[in-house]
Amino acid sequence: MQIEIYDCTLREGEQAAEASFSQEDRVKLFEMLDDFGADYVELGWPVSQQVLESFALCMKIRKKAKIVAFGSTSIVENPGDDKNILSILASKADYACIFGKTWKEHVEKQLHITAEENLKRISNSVEFLRANGMKVFYDAEHFFDGYKDNKKYALETLMAAAKAGAERLILCDTNGGTLPEEVNEIVNETKKSLEEREIKTELGVHFHNDCGLALANSIVSLPYVKQIQGTINGTGERIGNLNFSEFLPVYIKKLARNHNVKLEKLKELNEAAYKLSGLEIPEIRPFIGDTAFAHKGGVHIDAHNKGASYQHEEPENFGNKRNILLTTLGGGAGVISAAEQFGYKLDKKNSDVQEKAARLFLELGEIERKGYRIAAIPAEQYLLIEKYFGNLKDFFEIESWKVETGKENGKETSKLYVRCNLNKIIKEENTAADGGPVDLIYKTIKKILAKDYPDAENLQLLDFHVSIARSKKEESIVRVLITFQNEEKFQTVGVDSNIIQSAIEAIEKGFRYYLNIKKSLS
Repeated sequence: MQIEIYDCTLREGEQAAEASFSQEDRVKLFEMLDDFGADYVELGWPVSQQVLESFALCMKIRKKAKIVAFGSTSIVENPGDDKNILSILASKADYACIFGKTWKEHVEKQLHITAEENLKRISNSVEFLRANGMKVFYDAEHFFDGYKDNKKYALETLMAAAKAGAERLILCDTNGGTLPEEVNEIVNETKKSLEEREIKTELGVHFHNDCGLALANSIVSLPYVKQIQGTINGTGERIGNLNFSEFLPVYIKKLARNHNVKLEKLKELNEAAYKLSGLEIPEIRPFIGDTAFAHKGGVHIDAHNKGASYQHEEPENFGNKRNILLTTLGGGAGVISAAEQFGYKLDKKNSDVQEKAARLFLELGEIERKGYRIAAIPAEQYLLIEKYFGNLKDFFEIESWKVETGKENGKETSKLYVRCNLNKIIKEENTAADGGPVDLIYKTIKKILAKDYPDAENLQLLDFHVSIARSKKEESIVRVLITFQNEEKFQTVGVDSNIIQSAIEAIEKGFRYYLNIKKSLS
């Protein structure tokens, strides 16, 4: 039985601390999830105008994914008087997914109604939506805790939803505290108990990750369920939810199950979900992280070079790639392997290679101490390798600069003076524009270079990210990572106590890398 993938990043993922989606972001991520092959994409609670409008926008562009509106069971006796229920109908989604109370403690303490009234609200809510032409999934909130507290009542809530017409009964570990052996037992027992009562409605599961067990709990549930709910990057309330970027590789590659998702687009989708929600991308991520198939230790690199793999899967399966980390821990094998990525064949026994590698290591050690963190950045590796083993050309050098930036009447403006040495000819520019200084610096440098190097006009700055390279309180060192694109995406890094200088260094290296690559191809 092929599992249904139900993604709720646009609702549950947005509940992560500091996460939020603009309307444009919401539609973009839906489009990517749809293209990826998610069976169901939940757009959120349609009670807000922005979320409600997103339904119509997403319906215009969707290919295959079923669109789901989320909400709760009615908080009043008559669902037709409940704004939440009516907003679900107004969304015109393909499905409604409504949650209701399973745990008696929450029925009494949060809803302040009787157990029987809760069953009636579950039934009435599902029946009302069905009567108005909407298919329904039912999320049994706190199911595992409720089941352990009162098995009989927990099952009654499921039967109320099923008999009213719910197409899936989703068992939720809302507190994220249930252990895999408990999950296996409870889901198995629940399925058998429902079948004994002639309830044939398929089950699903929705696991939170508070104990780091969402993946394990989802896997042990597979023999009993039709649907798995989660978020594409594991974000969600508190610690988060099941991470589909972990579950899907395990499900498809490790368990040899079938699904129509485009697994090779997983890395791109995962990172887009972080960026669109305004969250930083974690450095360590199984399957799709930059270091998931990276090799740092000299022994690992040497073994891999000799055909003894340190990889459990092929990284390309997930849109990733093998990466040799260029660090001082990699030894000679690390330098040779990094150089091979750029077409160099080096003999580590050669005295000239040894001497150049020794000088490279001195510079690399200094870079590491300053906090550049370039080990997994191919463009930065190239600049170092080419400097010591190739023919790196500087093309230009920024000799001095001055930036003025500010905001007046809500409008940001920037001014820039820059002096460049371009092939021993001094070029000076005074420019001003609306917006921030990084964009102005990038456009000005491109303008200067394009006169002598027309290819520079084609290089696009996609994104820049600012973080702390070395923490020293108010004297902290700033790291700026800039992403560029032409035929390929690549990144360069600048590090300095001055954030503008950090950005200038990264921009300078970005153009230098690009022009050297174009030179080598010509």
